[in-house]
Amino acid sequence: MAIKLRYRSPSGETRMWSLVEIAQGRPLDRPLHPMLVHFPIAFTYGALGLDVLSRLGRFPAAPIAATWLLVGAILGYAGAALVGFADRSGMEPGVKIRRIATRHALVQIVAAILVVVNLAVRWSDRHADESEVLWIVLGAVAAVVVGIGADIGGRMVYAMGWRPSRD
Repeated sequence: MAIKLRYRSPSGETRMWSLVEIAQGRPLDRPLHPMLVHFPIAFTYGALGLDVLSRLGRFPAAPIAATWLLVGAILGYAGAALVGFADRSGMEPGVKIRRIATRHALVQIVAAILVVVNLAVRWSDRHADESEVLWIVLGAVAAVVVGIGADIGGRMVYAMGWRPSRD
């Protein structure tokens, strides 16, 4: 997989890639969004799992590990959103797939907000030996919401056949 530093149009014109094209993964000839979405999902579920484990037995490192997974999840949400919005910008306004993409984005934004709230609530007590019940509740709600958003995105690709454009 070679990185193309410049774009050559069918007419022979050569130019640098735009920021949107870079975010869409065009220099790599691969969409970036599918590569990045796994991180916020896995980190959100992983943090929840560690919080639950800290309540089920003696695992004093779990709350701090879960906290850092939430930081990673937030970074993952930001990266996936950036490239996802770049992909959405290539969709025609007013078409059904764009409305579904907007719904997908809004649901994932809610999940990201829940993760940010969870991080903010737990930050001062992140070194505790046991996770608070509130952290688990926030993590569980975030996990459900991110799962719903992932399902919407998956249906866009697998049921509706949408693919990022590859000129």
